[in-house]
Amino acid sequence: MGQLTGRVAIVTGASDGIGKAIANTFAAEGAKTVFAARSLDKLEALVKAVKDKGGDALAVKTDVTSEADILNLFKQTKDTYGRLDVLVNNAGMASGGATHELTLEQWGKMMDTNLTSVFLCSREALKIMKPQKSGRIIMIGSISSLTPRPNGVMYTTTKHGLEGLTHSICQDYRDDHITASLLRVGSTATNFSKIPREKAVGPEFLMDPMDVAQVVTMMAAQRKEQNIYELTMLPTEQRSFIARG
Repeated sequence: MGQLTGRVAIVTGASDGIGKAIANTFAAEGAKTVFAARSLDKLEALVKAVKDKGGDALAVKTDVTSEADILNLFKQTKDTYGRLDVLVNNAGMASGGATHELTLEQWGKMMDTNLTSVFLCSREALKIMKPQKSGRIIMIGSISSLTPRPNGVMYTTTKHGLEGLTHSICQDYRDDHITASLLRVGSTATNFSKIPREKAVGPEFLMDPMDVAQVVTMMAAQRKEQNIYELTMLPTEQRSFIARG
């Protein structure tokens, strides 16, 4: 038996990068895993691979900036599996620019993708979890909420928002035995990174998405009586964060 045997989990942004690694690891650890992202062809290939190994998974095409898509995601999950134990809010985007040069359209797109989507997914998850009197919501945050990148006001603001969502959900739903957790992630080898993985050594070392997935799995596997509330994970030599480390 795996760490997550018998649990039902949704992972957003599951077609690539950290989300793909988390969803695959959840499935390997026995979870009935719902892969959600915009790229249905990628999702279907991933789900097929899970099923070929004897796992149970579902692909649901989801644009997290669409409320209708999010409603469909949670309906399909409930209709298929009857419950929801873990939601991983992973989907997001990264872009930057000098604050005085940003447009309202750029700001709105970032907020919709990185923050409003997380509110909507969490809201729908809570509707399923509250009657169960159990559930866990995990936010994939960033060390940018502790130390901003230059010209990263939009991204940093959304990651601060995840902190508020995490804290508020924990407070408001503890009597329902629902927890929320925040993992702040440092430099990781995903499409967000501009450094080729093979060159990412020493001070430019990038974590592997599977390393992040193992930590998220540990967070998800906690007994309902306990919660890893906040955790920061980063390369040892990430000098942009630990300037005097």
